[in-house]
Amino acid sequence: MDVNLNQLKVFHVAAKLQSFTRAAEALFLTQPGVSKHIRDLEDYYGVRLFDRLGKKVVLTQAGDILYARTETIFNAIDQSKVEIDELQGFERGALKIGASITLGIYVLPGILSRFRHLYPRIELCLDIVLNRQVADKILDNAIDIGFLGAPVADDRIRSGAFMKDELVLIVPAGHAWAGKDAVEAHALAAQPFIISQQGSGTRRVIEERLAQAGVVLTNCIEFGHTEAVKKAVESGLGVSIISRAAITREEHLGVIRAVRLAGIDTTRDFYFAYRKDKYMTRAAKTFLECAVYGEDPGR
Repeated sequence: MDVNLNQLKVFHVAAKLQSFTRAAEALFLTQPGVSKHIRDLEDYYGVRLFDRLGKKVVLTQAGDILYARTETIFNAIDQSKVEIDELQGFERGALKIGASITLGIYVLPGILSRFRHLYPRIELCLDIVLNRQVADKILDNAIDIGFLGAPVADDRIRSGAFMKDELVLIVPAGHAWAGKDAVEAHALAAQPFIISQQGSGTRRVIEERLAQAGVVLTNCIEFGHTEAVKKAVESGLGVSIISRAAITREEHLGVIRAVRLAGIDTTRDFYFAYRKDKYMTRAAKTFLECAVYGEDPGR
């Protein structure tokens, strides 16, 4: 019996979803049909590819080897489709973008609007997740380009800075610091501090900069989202450090005050990133240039 592409596809989806039942639903097959494809593959290779743990299936060592190969095969098939589609013209197609929360909510919408105006027939999809998850999605080929609030160290990813950001101390309007021009970073140690969750690029930069200045935060309250951090500060739960790009509305309404933080470097870069070995479509290249240079590179 020879192995065919359909069998490898069934195996690949089952491995990714860790479930024969969910693989059957995703591929519009019956669960017994999926099981047969897997059995045929196991007969062909002469080894078990999955360990069955109740309703969950987990790859064996042999399964891990095969999954790595099928990942390469199906990525190559997807890439060839993209490249062939490009022969039919640049102004059609799809572009999948991933962004960390600050960039996805407060920076990219304006860039996306400008790009959509120039290229209305290109389908855009923006996935907003934590900084760490953007890097994971790049490596999984789930997105074409990622935009991050902190750099990522991985030899498989090419990245670069594309714009500057300023981090500011934010306090509620009635706080004792609200009228100050600047506050020393060491004063934060005595304040309740609102911080975003682990995996956030902003949190990573804040922790690095405060550690460099010898500032230890002892009274932290963790919130999962930038909007929740702002609401917590507005409600008087504590103070925080956040991107200036994220507080334009609140400053205008007067519910939050931004104060310069003395004693630490409060500037940072925003980054773009993509897989080094991933084919960059003309749409992806053009969007990246639009983000970096702020204009249509083709005009």
